[in-house]
Amino acid sequence: MSGIRNDVEDKIVAQGERIYLRELVEDDVTDRYLSWFRDPKVTEFLEARNLTRKDVIDYIRAGKETATYYMFAICLNESGLHVGNLKVGPIDRKHMLSDLVTVIGDKKYWGMGLATEAIKLGIFVAFNYYKIRKLSAGMYSDNMASYNSYIKAGFIEEARLKNHYVLNRKIMDRICVSCFNPKYE
Repeated sequence: MSGIRNDVEDKIVAQGERIYLRELVEDDVTDRYLSWFRDPKVTEFLEARNLTRKDVIDYIRAGKETATYYMFAICLNESGLHVGNLKVGPIDRKHMLSDLVTVIGDKKYWGMGLATEAIKLGIFVAFNYYKIRKLSAGMYSDNMASYNSYIKAGFIEEARLKNHYVLNRKIMDRICVSCFNPKYE
């Protein structure tokens, strides 16, 4: 694996051209990480804002304990720099469904297609490790960067929930996108 430190190689869950996914761990919750969730541009379309280290660590632990969701760090192949997160979950094991959530927290890496690459890796992980049949994601209708990332990664628009969100006194639709595991078709 080119350019990746040996101590990280064993922890990689999936690797793409420019990034890899590895388990998000408590040591990832640094001041830099927390600053992402205090940045109004990063959190504009997120529900998670102003997180504390305890909030994040409790959330990581709860995912591990309940096995209902899994958190991954999105890291650059070249340097190992953690630039965002991806979550598979919550998982509905009966119906083999899950959400797939992604955020590039480091704004220096916005607009480079890393979210699309991360979503593709997330699809691979969800379908192959967790045997998910259908992945879903939802976003504010004004969040076209997120929408385009999911569509480019292979999701399809499945529905629009009219006037679902209110953000800064503006009413917006919720766009629901999904991706189906071909193994179950």
